[in-house]
Amino acid sequence: MINRGHLPGQLPETKAHLECHGLLLSEEGVIHAAPELEARTSNAELSHEAAVRKIAPEETVYLMARGLNEEETITTIVRGFINVNIEGLPAALTREIDSAIQEFSLTK
Repeated sequence: MINRGHLPGQLPETKAHLECHGLLLSEEGVIHAAPELEARTSNAELSHEAAVRKIAPEETVYLMARGLNEEETITTIVRGFINVNIEGLPAALTREIDSAIQEFSLTK
């Protein structure tokens, strides 16, 4: 996965925040987060937060101890991590994300 973001703060009093999150789902996976902030005015306020992690064993143990099987556990963690309930996200993209999550859960 390559996650790139560029915030060009060109106008006075520009305020922006960029988040890059990645969840490693296999030992072969690679995530490259490249947030880029560019301030072209002295009073721009730009920030970013990048996070990359794998599913922690204690997360799966916790959910499985409460009755979920492994597939349900992984799907629940992935859904919580990506949080597709993004305001303004087109319905077609939401369906595509849901489909990708479902496909992943069936391959585990």
